[in-house]
Amino acid sequence: MIDTFSTTTGDGGLVKTYLASHPANFTGGASAGTSIWNTIETLCNNVVVPIGGFILTIILLNDLIHTVIRGNNFKDFDDSIFIKWIIKALCGVILVSNVYYVASGLFSFGTNVCANGLTTLFGSGDYLSTALELKKSALSELELGELMTVCFISLIVHLGIMIMIVAIVITLASRIIEVFMYLSIAPIPMATMMDSGEWSGVGKNWIKQLLALSFQGFFIVVALAIFKTLFGNMITTLNEGEDGVIMQMAMLLDYTAALIFTILRTGAISKSVFSAH
Repeated sequence: MIDTFSTTTGDGGLVKTYLASHPANFTGGASAGTSIWNTIETLCNNVVVPIGGFILTIILLNDLIHTVIRGNNFKDFDDSIFIKWIIKALCGVILVSNVYYVASGLFSFGTNVCANGLTTLFGSGDYLSTALELKKSALSELELGELMTVCFISLIVHLGIMIMIVAIVITLASRIIEVFMYLSIAPIPMATMMDSGEWSGVGKNWIKQLLALSFQGFFIVVALAIFKTLFGNMITTLNEGEDGVIMQMAMLLDYTAALIFTILRTGAISKSVFSAH
């Protein structure tokens, strides 16, 4: 677990690779791998931007028509509507043509929050402290049957930790892949933002989804911090021998299962906070 969740092992640590790094630097852990960022950027700029521009043109023309005829059948016609429309069109063109970089900058807010959260909560050292070690003195007074029970529970806890690591990898990898999915289609929802009607909801929800994905990493950091403290307290209690070792080992197993469930729920929590659907 120390190697997996280390914040100082470069690209080898899950926390640093998936949470503290911008998608532009993501290679899936390979030190000499090709960045997915360049592939998605080329796809977005060469394929999706023209489609977004076409949708933007339709939306702007429809908006101009409705704006012109809205003025009481031309009786209250105002020339300033054309200036407003031109400004809106210029802003729309600039946003659609550069939305990939705007969206990546928006996502970087969450990345910075994750990086600062890791530094604040865990410092610059390993995620797990060396205090998370079970002392032999806590087991010295147990009978053979109790020791066998502790050994069996330890194996289950070890298996639970492996399952937890797999669950975290799946959550983090699916999150970063989903981010690339949202970035690849960015010009289309951004084009709908220029609409004055119900179509603008598409772009607004897209921004909410991107923010939810961005700050999901922060909720994962918070979950890891909470359970790191719980694990540390439980190990301290075990070492002091204040309660039954078997019961404390069972509690460790429960905490491991709870952490897995919490990590899997961070996406729903983040979407709920940003009202994304």
